[in-house]
Amino acid sequence: MKNNRELSPLFIFLVCIVVAVLSFGAIHTWAYTIVFLGVIAASLMMLKGTVVRVDTPSTPQGSSPRIPLPESERDGRPRKAGPRWYLKWVTTDLDPLFFFFIALLLLQMLPLPGSLMLLISPDSKIAGDMSQPAAGALNPQNLTGHWYTIAPYLHPVRMSLIRWTVYGLLFFGLVRCLDSRKRIEAAIVTILLLAAFDTLYGIMQTYSGHGHVWWFKLKSYRQDVSGTFLNRNAFAGFLEPAITLAVAYAAGLGDADREQTAPSRRRSLAKRFLAFFSENPNNLKRFLIVFAGGVMGLGLILSSSRGGIIAVTGALLMMGLFFYFRKSERRKGRIILLLFGIAMIFAVHAGLDYTVGRFRFFDESMQFRGVMAENALRLFKDYSFAGVGVGNFGHAYGKYQDPIHKKYYVDYAHNDYAQFLAEAGILGAILLLAGSGWYIVRTFRIWRKRSDPFAVCLGIAPFAALFAVAIHAYSDFNLHRPAHMMALIAVIAIGYAALHSKNGRHRNRTPHRQRMIPLRPWGAILLGCAAGLTLWCGVWTARHFVAEAYCNTDYNITLNLEENPPVESVRKAKSWNPRNAAYPFKLARALIMVRDLRMQGRIQDPEGWKQSHGPIIAELEQAIRLNPWNAEHHVRLGWEYSYLFDRPDRLSRWLPAADLCMDRAAYVAGGWPQYPKLHYDIGNYWTMRTRSLGPDDPAREIAWTRAAWHYRQGMELEQIKELPKDVRTYIGYFFRDVPLLFDFSGSARRAPSKKGN
Repeated sequence: MKNNRELSPLFIFLVCIVVAVLSFGAIHTWAYTIVFLGVIAASLMMLKGTVVRVDTPSTPQGSSPRIPLPESERDGRPRKAGPRWYLKWVTTDLDPLFFFFIALLLLQMLPLPGSLMLLISPDSKIAGDMSQPAAGALNPQNLTGHWYTIAPYLHPVRMSLIRWTVYGLLFFGLVRCLDSRKRIEAAIVTILLLAAFDTLYGIMQTYSGHGHVWWFKLKSYRQDVSGTFLNRNAFAGFLEPAITLAVAYAAGLGDADREQTAPSRRRSLAKRFLAFFSENPNNLKRFLIVFAGGVMGLGLILSSSRGGIIAVTGALLMMGLFFYFRKSERRKGRIILLLFGIAMIFAVHAGLDYTVGRFRFFDESMQFRGVMAENALRLFKDYSFAGVGVGNFGHAYGKYQDPIHKKYYVDYAHNDYAQFLAEAGILGAILLLAGSGWYIVRTFRIWRKRSDPFAVCLGIAPFAALFAVAIHAYSDFNLHRPAHMMALIAVIAIGYAALHSKNGRHRNRTPHRQRMIPLRPWGAILLGCAAGLTLWCGVWTARHFVAEAYCNTDYNITLNLEENPPVESVRKAKSWNPRNAAYPFKLARALIMVRDLRMQGRIQDPEGWKQSHGPIIAELEQAIRLNPWNAEHHVRLGWEYSYLFDRPDRLSRWLPAADLCMDRAAYVAGGWPQYPKLHYDIGNYWTMRTRSLGPDDPAREIAWTRAAWHYRQGMELEQIKELPKDVRTYIGYFFRDVPLLFDFSGSARRAPSKKGN
């Protein structure tokens, strides 16, 4: 009965993996929402079986009960007869890693006093101070007594907590469900069929010239096989664990009927060939797995992903070494050669010129990505202890971005090691090494003791898959895609279940290690925390999806979602997810557009102009309070402060607050290589301030120097020799002789004291 109860969750888990891969790698909100809710639902279905009742007879002093009790209760004390409730907790070697990272994410979101934050992460304290409204921050006393979090922007860390929890639920759920060889093989076949289909689909799309992934037409990578992913590297990242699983499974089937063939080991080659294609079910499985592995190998080569090819080659080399150092498995290396041979035969026929040609630019590409990694390490140095917050890299990186990447918004470092250090810090690195080291050492010890070919061969698959992903992570960011993580977790769970399975036929069950925890009180507390965290993830996943349906802020390329929805839609999105800083900023921008439209008509509304500043400023201040790293937020707020002409304290409060906003923007954005127009915008502001200051005010020359610096930055990034026409027109509103003020060669002249001079 228990076995049938866990069949439905297993089916849901496998369907979620299939959906994640086929829906562009589940990188879009609609895709990962479906997948995450499916995993959460299947996990909640399994919670019912974790609470068990044990009917225990009375136990006299010093006697043993008829039904074994947990070790924690075997103390010889007398107990009354009656039912006792326990929490049955399945333990794995990945438990420490999972709980370590849950603790790290919670720590990054925990409010701490400002004095303590100065010791832990001074830059987080600076970012926290910048999150305070600039109009109030002019008084230093207003910055004292605040509590800040290690991660200045909490929304990405919350989303990372949801993802990490879902990945943990997927692993623990698969381990519990894969309790027999039959189920293990069903999961393997599902993944391999999925990978083979994805490869054949990609080959068909590429070589037919259609160039689509479902309904989306690819604009780049059209010469590369990418399956149902949007680029070659993402496709190769999925094939890496799938290929290692195919090799391990084919090797594990190689000796499934060893006892039957032992007396005839010295058969001729012809008899062996006929036996391979005989009606033996294991031979049929081997043939299908070898064929699928060959197709996947062909897809990997035709993807032209240099990192993927190198990663899989390294993983297969590692598997070969593992086989070699076990005498009983040395001949399994032939499986690897056979798969490579089939892939190369197809690849040579299809043509390898393009794939081989891409390796000629390998050094140049690595240098281009290496700059991102170096700058990510600069970010790590500023937030070295506990990181900038898992998921915050793309928000904090603008200050460190190199002009060589001026055409890109860098969301990922293209080096998961450097990005992980920047996001998790030294503390996260220690937890990662401790958790993964615990898993690797304990799993390797078990692997060395096993002799069953099925367990030995599939027990290698997690090591090989992790090794391949680790190689590719040096130049890419596949671990940030849900489909890749789910495929990798599935391979690890399959290897773990196979390694702990009993010898024999598929009807034998896998003896999972379990802990029987008394339900009162610790079992109830642990169950409540697990159920509460699972439900919290489900609720906020759904709320995030609804909010994104009203106002899109996530990665959007395959759906034609409106980038700038109307005011009411943004307000609804904000009500569903008030932690996302993009919603109040988009709401402020929508309010600005409505205001500007009113002022552009024949009948202008000056009173409406005055009344519009309050709501817009409130939204911008909230956006900065949530995410102090966005330079555009600070610039827009500075301009809104400068529009308060009718305020009596305009010169003493609002203009100095606007100056502070521009200083904050320049600090968090660095060189602003990804958005040259913002340089012109901030330059225009300082041009306006140059005119508003008195002729004898020393700050006048400083303001003009700042304006000229930002103008030069914009010109250098756009590689132009003259200021854009609209910028020159704006300067002309304040100074008549614009060419005399700026000679367009990079040098600025002194600002005149009066217009016309």
